[in-house]
Amino acid sequence: MSSYAPQRPIIHFNQHGILVTDRIFATDSVRYEIAELTRPTHGTGALHPGVRACIAVGIANVVVLGAAATTGSVPVILVALSALLITWIVGLVYARRWPRQHMLLADYRGTRVTLLRTRDADLFGRVSRALRRSCGL
Repeated sequence: MSSYAPQRPIIHFNQHGILVTDRIFATDSVRYEIAELTRPTHGTGALHPGVRACIAVGIANVVVLGAAATTGSVPVILVALSALLITWIVGLVYARRWPRQHMLLADYRGTRVTLLRTRDADLFGRVSRALRRSCGL
């Protein structure tokens, strides 16, 4: 009689449809063997188009404000300052509402795969740490 009993997997993360154990990385749609995942890394997506537009408009507003300051006209300066302030507020709202995407990437059987893509920085951090623990990094 053999006393061999299969060892139970060590669960590092199991929430939001994502399972990370010492053997697998699985989501609702895919499953990867940890032993075959290599070169795990992370990436950050681009800024939301609204944030980029607010940056461009903000730069234009600074130029207008500079030109308005040379005229010495108080109403023109107040309008330019108001436009700049509104642009900053809208840009901040966009940046908070639609933050950059965080991506967890790795090579799997010679192909670069995206393991996770999320705007939730906390979730991304927890899953990244779980993957590092599962890979022994």
